[in-house]
Amino acid sequence: MARKESSSPTEVPSLFNLCSGVIKDGLLCGGDVDLIAGVYQLPSELFQPLLPLLPPLALQRLQEQMPFDFGDDHGSVPDNYENDIPRKRRRHVSFQKVWETLYKARWPDCDKKYRHGEIWSLHNLIKRREPKHEFTHDWQQIYWETHLQTCLDAAAEIALLPSFEGHIGEVKVPESILKHIGYREHFPASSHDPSMFTYHCQQFGLYACYLRLPSVLCVAETCYLLRNAKLQRLELRWIKSQTEEDVEGLCKLLKQNSGTLKSINFIYSKFSASTLNAICSSLCFNDLQTHDVQHFTIMASRFLSENGGSNLPSGLLLFLSSGRSLCSLSLSDSKLDQNCARMIFHTLLD
Repeated sequence: MARKESSSPTEVPSLFNLCSGVIKDGLLCGGDVDLIAGVYQLPSELFQPLLPLLPPLALQRLQEQMPFDFGDDHGSVPDNYENDIPRKRRRHVSFQKVWETLYKARWPDCDKKYRHGEIWSLHNLIKRREPKHEFTHDWQQIYWETHLQTCLDAAAEIALLPSFEGHIGEVKVPESILKHIGYREHFPASSHDPSMFTYHCQQFGLYACYLRLPSVLCVAETCYLLRNAKLQRLELRWIKSQTEEDVEGLCKLLKQNSGTLKSINFIYSKFSASTLNAICSSLCFNDLQTHDVQHFTIMASRFLSENGGSNLPSGLLLFLSSGRSLCSLSLSDSKLDQNCARMIFHTLLD
């Protein structure tokens, strides 16, 4: 009797795949010190193939515990890298290649959306290499910044619901986002729960250079959640305020990042004189009427006049006159009349 052949033979996993699965689960569960130490002791022919098999959360935990003396033997250096690259920088080459792959796999249209129109942000993420002045991207930083923005967008949608009550940090991150970083519900619970929005701010806020925030997130709690961030660029939308209390949270966030902010963009906003004065004041250094903002934009917004006149808020004029590094100013689609334009030109030229 002829033996019946199986139509779908089962593929037997290799020992390497079985071990890499155990390592991945161990890292996702928190990353035992002995486990991480053992991974870094693997020979290069095992260590290099392991990295692409790890999800972002596991890769992050492994890289965070990288030994300072992690040697050159594990670093596969591309041909365009000189042999005299410092070892500390070379140690990250293998990780950066994996982060780049993860980023482009998760956001395949990144070249069309993220880079186009956001080139200023990417320019600040570029690191110059000596002596040939070539450029490389910090893909780990780019990945987690974009991931955090995705979490912020999801949290904003939930916070806008009329039924929403409680703290923004307690918002549950959607499973569609969590699956991309390797989170699984059956992992042991801890005080650092990756399913909570606050976890992503605390863990990945330090990678944020450029963020987009709607008004619902411009509150004091967000300032606390992003306390580890060193923001260089902020895009703020739908800031509609009448009193200084309405922008108290936003002012705290601006003041917290006043030492690093280089670009600020307001879109679809409405300002009273008092609120815009408060915003501009929060950007200045303590006890000094100076700031380091290089690019300032107010687009498709309105200035609410308190007396029916057309004068610009004094705080905005003072802000423009005290900008030692101000390179560009854009006030477009804001219905400013000729008197306002004349005041701005005189302020910039004086």
